[in-house]
Amino acid sequence: MKDALNTDGVLTARFALPVSEDEIYLHRTHPFVEGLAAHLFESALDPKKTSIASRCGAMRTNAVEGRTTLLLLRLRYHIVTKQQGEESPLLAEECRMMAFAGAPERAQWLDDAAVERLLDAAPDMNISAEQVQRYLQAVCDQFDLLRPALNDAAQRYGQTLLEAHRRVRQVAQAKGVSYRVEPQLPPDVLGMYVFLPA
Repeated sequence: MKDALNTDGVLTARFALPVSEDEIYLHRTHPFVEGLAAHLFESALDPKKTSIASRCGAMRTNAVEGRTTLLLLRLRYHIVTKQQGEESPLLAEECRMMAFAGAPERAQWLDDAAVERLLDAAPDMNISAEQVQRYLQAVCDQFDLLRPALNDAAQRYGQTLLEAHRRVRQVAQAKGVSYRVEPQLPPDVLGMYVFLPA
């Protein structure tokens, strides 16, 4: 991180403009932000390292009334453009969060606003490592029950992507071109986090 910033370890920064002469503006593509994100992500994926970022976890919080599971998904699509009889695919990826209340066999999927609120949840009680393991394993053991809903969501998000793509191309006045979006199923699960009532 020090190398990315060319600093001796003292950092004065802001995440929004304006900044003074002695401050660094940390925007999302700044080398420090990119380096930190890469370090956290790589260490979270490395099974031999302990990382402050984790792909799985559980906590007790007053933010939920019952067991709630948050999933971080990577959705991949092929945007296929057809022009003069020739097709060319373009890969598109996005990360999305989905969450459900209850057990996987009775999953009640939450709307986007409820999912966003989970991101502000704070721990209110301790939880043992054994409990964390047990609750995560319970979701893993029944994960196949969640796949149809995740695949349906990928289809819906793919349709939204297609509509946005068509709008952009319409403004650009592209003629004689057709598009379709093919979700690459199943979505990749990058993270799973269980929230338990305190």
